Amino acid sequence: MTGPTLSALLAEQAGLLEGAVAVPTRKGTDYYLDDVLFTSDAGGAAEFHLRDEVGAAALRTPDVTSSPRGAGWVRFAPARLDGHARDRALAWLESAWRRVDAELSGVAGVDTVADELEDEADVDDDRDDPAS
Repeated sequence: MTGPTLSALLAEQAGLLEGAVAVPTRKGTDYYLDDVLFTSDAGGAAEFHLRDEVGAAALRTPDVTSSPRGAGWVRFAPARLDGHARDRALAWLESAWRRVDAELSGVAGVDTVADELEDEADVDDDRDDPAS
């Protein structure tokens, strides 16, 4: 008995993501949220547009390479769609959707912890400067 294909798995899960729209292509299916592409499926491989830190982690897992789509995109072509591969595909699909949802909601502009620490250092520098 075989499980669902990567395409079927992504299609089913994308149907549960609010506002996600599946658009058939010549090679497979593209998934959009408000006209922003977040995942592309082409048979046995899928590409996900992830936040930088998620994409960096994804690149350290089996069957993942950088996508020719550019920064933030990873290509996942599992040799076998076992439980781990299914879990990664579903997690990255949702992560890509959340990235776009946050971006569209204006949440993506929130400072990261590193930005906040840098801002705090700038404030401390200003306090040490007698001209301030």
